[in-house]
Amino acid sequence: MAQKPIREVQAKKLISDHWSGPGKPVVRFAAIDPETTMEALVEEHPWLKKGKLVAKVDELFGKRGKLGYVKICKDFSTAQKWIKDLRGKEVVIGSRKGTLHHFLIEPFIEHKKEYYLAFTCERECDVILFSEHGGIDVEDQKNMEKIDVALDREPNLSLIPKLLQPTVKGLFSLFRILDLGFLEVNPLTIVGKNPYLLDAVCRIDTCAAFRQRSTWESMEVSEVFGTTLTPQERAIHQLDQKSGSSLKFVLLNPKGHIWTMVAGGGASIIYADTIIALAPPEELANYGEWSGNPTTDEMEQYTRNILELMTADLSSARKVLIIGGGIANFTDVAKTFAGVIKALRTFREKLQNVKIYVRRAGPNDREGLEKLQRACDELGIACITYGAELPMTEIVGMAVSDIAHSKQSSPPKSQLIRVT
Repeated sequence: MAQKPIREVQAKKLISDHWSGPGKPVVRFAAIDPETTMEALVEEHPWLKKGKLVAKVDELFGKRGKLGYVKICKDFSTAQKWIKDLRGKEVVIGSRKGTLHHFLIEPFIEHKKEYYLAFTCERECDVILFSEHGGIDVEDQKNMEKIDVALDREPNLSLIPKLLQPTVKGLFSLFRILDLGFLEVNPLTIVGKNPYLLDAVCRIDTCAAFRQRSTWESMEVSEVFGTTLTPQERAIHQLDQKSGSSLKFVLLNPKGHIWTMVAGGGASIIYADTIIALAPPEELANYGEWSGNPTTDEMEQYTRNILELMTADLSSARKVLIIGGGIANFTDVAKTFAGVIKALRTFREKLQNVKIYVRRAGPNDREGLEKLQRACDELGIACITYGAELPMTEIVGMAVSDIAHSKQSSPPKSQLIRVT
């Protein structure tokens, strides 16, 4: 399961739009993004001119109340001024720096009682977490009720107040139907007979996107606050979205000297862990993986974007590119390497201070490895290729030693774990 957070506005809209049955919470909000004008907002939501309001920053970070990013406002003018002062402001949250662009405004709900409610997943069941004491510092409570729900069963809500049970049941149903990885309402309150979700945190399970084409699959899902994607990362993400294969890439340190193109999710973790074990962490430039038998054209585009980032700074010391993987079951090594070769031809002039280390096996591996080696020899690109005869981690040791030697330092002395 790959979980990604969505904004509070998006979570509440999903709940409101897809609710079926009794207990539906009252959901009313006005969303503000970089394109929103406050004048148009009032025209679309005339209730903004009536009574007290709650204004919030709607970025993907937590503890907004404690950090001062939630404001109770006596009227719309107060909310408007508060948002104006923060809009476009660069702030630091923990170790991340980002800009505040998204906000929401909701009616202020006078209430006396606050509850905590959350839904999450474990390997063999779904889980409902409930407390009669919601609000700030709820994680410090010791009286949280945990209700395990078998995957083929409906929940037993006897521990939850009867007045809230229809709402909890409806939210749990949406949690399953919408393939959410996590949903938290804190606080949940009820005024008269009307339930209100005063705050919500939600993560979607991106592996289920194919089942959610009519709900959130087309929704714009932002990166975590403070994450700025390069054009190349965006291009690979778009390529991945359009492909039936998996094409992932995250830039960690553009100044790193060890770059990777690894096939397979499990193998990518082994390669990354081995690099970190043998070299300073800042040497690892990226993390990513490709799998699922991508086409030659897809591999060419994937490789081109990585090489574009890798060769952006030619003033630094020698770099290495590790093209690795385990033993593929059905991914055609020759076909995928044909795309890699096309990209290498495009960047041949910029790869003279780069050495490529290859360890790959699977269908048509001999053909693919031989063609890649011949192409690199022809292009004048330093390259060394291996198949299944070499353990995966050993190719990493060679690459790390190369970087260490180029910096005129001793090669790493760590013991390699042989993983085939």
